[in-house]
Amino acid sequence: MAEIRQCPKFQIFLSCRKLKDTDILSKSDPFIEFYEKDKQENWVKSGVTEVIDNNLNPDFITNFEIDYLFEEQQYLKFKVYDSDDGSNKSHHRNIIGETECTLGEIVGSKGQQLIRTIKHHKKSTGNIIIRVEQVNENSSTLMLQISAKDLEDNSGFFHSFKPFFYLSRVTESGENIRVYCSETSKGRNVTWKLFEKSMKDLSNGDSSRPIVFDLYDHHRSGNHDYMGSTEFSLNKITEEGVKQFTIINPKKKSKKGYKHSGIITINTCQIIQNYTLMDYIRGGCQISLMIAVDFTASNGIPTNPNSLHFINPSGMNNYEQALFAVSDILLNYDSDKQVPMYGFGGKINGLTSHCFHMNFNPQDPSVKGMEGIIGAYRNSLRYVELNGPTLFAQFLGKIIADIESQRIDQMNQQYFVLLILTDGEIHDMAETINWIVRGSHSPLSIVIVGIGNDSFNNMRVLDADDTPLIDSKGNKMLRDIVQFVPFREVNNSPQRLAKEVLAEIPREVANFFKLKGIMPNAAIAAPDYDFDRSYTISQVPNNIIGSQPIPVPSGKGSNLSTMPPQPNYQSLPPQGNPCYAPPGQYQTVKAPSNYNQAPPGYGQPPPGYGQPPPGYGQPPPGYGLTGSASHQTLAPQNSKSGPPSSAGPYNTLPPSGYDYVSPN
Repeated sequence: MAEIRQCPKFQIFLSCRKLKDTDILSKSDPFIEFYEKDKQENWVKSGVTEVIDNNLNPDFITNFEIDYLFEEQQYLKFKVYDSDDGSNKSHHRNIIGETECTLGEIVGSKGQQLIRTIKHHKKSTGNIIIRVEQVNENSSTLMLQISAKDLEDNSGFFHSFKPFFYLSRVTESGENIRVYCSETSKGRNVTWKLFEKSMKDLSNGDSSRPIVFDLYDHHRSGNHDYMGSTEFSLNKITEEGVKQFTIINPKKKSKKGYKHSGIITINTCQIIQNYTLMDYIRGGCQISLMIAVDFTASNGIPTNPNSLHFINPSGMNNYEQALFAVSDILLNYDSDKQVPMYGFGGKINGLTSHCFHMNFNPQDPSVKGMEGIIGAYRNSLRYVELNGPTLFAQFLGKIIADIESQRIDQMNQQYFVLLILTDGEIHDMAETINWIVRGSHSPLSIVIVGIGNDSFNNMRVLDADDTPLIDSKGNKMLRDIVQFVPFREVNNSPQRLAKEVLAEIPREVANFFKLKGIMPNAAIAAPDYDFDRSYTISQVPNNIIGSQPIPVPSGKGSNLSTMPPQPNYQSLPPQGNPCYAPPGQYQTVKAPSNYNQAPPGYGQPPPGYGQPPPGYGQPPPGYGLTGSASHQTLAPQNSKSGPPSSAGPYNTLPPSGYDYVSPN
């Protein structure tokens, strides 16, 4: 039977600040309509707040409850209106402004609070504050151990007594629903194993509700003999201190001399609070994404339209769709958006590598956000020659060793998700299993997406849904950390892919920290923001989006659409930090009102910046052929003469700002 997974629920609370006043004789009477995007990409109205009279800074009492699906991007829209007649239902109203976001953006924000500028006709008309809080449900788990003595043994010569029991939850209508079955034991005096069961399963979270204990004698045929029953409640055990309960067989109760069919004792009854992914995120836990991409020759030459790596000008290929679908969700929970990207199975400078940095930065494989991920993937296809074979162990070893070097404890909570995109079977299965078993002890989940039409039989083994992985030393994996999905099995749908591969991540995160005895930290308070104060870019909180001052290079005007001159701009600053312009003073100016990221072009070099000109990396005609000298090294920066002779190969690119020239 398939498991029915219950989604956590969140309540959405809304406030507005500095709304534009659309009334003439009084202040606006605002209310908000709340919309969700459905499966057909249509906006569906889900609720509306009350109207608050004459208030440009309203805090609405009405809240909205929504299911939270970690593996899906849930798009939300908020429309703020001014009511002309005091009603939130009539058409006598004026639009003040609106905004869109995702539920993941709100949940992933500090303090689970997101502040957005609302706009009408592209003009700012105020700010909306969106807060969420998880609906409080009983997520506790009960640890129980039960023993029994003086059990009635009715077995004969050809059968040994093998007692076991069921626990049943009593519904409000008085029906018993079985929720647990013990292992079998032997003898009249037994102690069954300690077990764990959720409070919701046992009693629907009600500590006073009866739990029924039914004792049976096990038979291989399945026709087990009923021995008797008793019942108890958690309150009776924990509050009244009752630990022993008598088993009674109703069929024998009226017989002369019958006392009971045994006595059970509750040896252990411990209620344990279970925490969710949201509890850890509220306390500051970061979910960090890492990516590994297959560059083996079986993908096909990227310039061929039939290649899995073909860059289609009219849309994304399957690799790009998978990168976008998974990254788009996980980046919500990563504050710095820095994503290490590794390639495997490709040839660089004539050498095959099974673990290379896709940004070609030998010091740091990280790229910034979604643009960096897609950009690094596309750029790498220009310089990497597809080769093989398909090997996982080398990059897995590097990544897992890096995670093991991180300090993970109560005050330093971080979890990693590794996304692997591959088109075929791996050829180092034993070594890969060794690393996965080792990685199961680390804060790591591995998501493998199969691209193309291969059978992927080995990947299904790594998924370990049916049989846990065991390494070459006989060690069994501590946790099931691998999720595999072939892209074709979700009909090449990015949304379905994300849902399939990310559905288990919340449980895996919570289980890891539970195993390590790490509880969520106290919830981080939302940043306090003064709407009347001027901020520089380094001071604006990540979740404040609106019309804010930002520093720009002196003399460059009020927008950062151009970069400083190339010789003085050797590296791009992280988005959100002042850029390193030529010497001079910074001036603080107002950014455009649509500042929800850096202005167009900011954080991106001018066209061609950092890219070699045609033929760059190859000697120009005649280069190295003057006289008997062999000019094969780079000229000094800005040199206008030929480089000195050298026997070294000319196969690497110089840093930006270096010239290459033919000999005089």
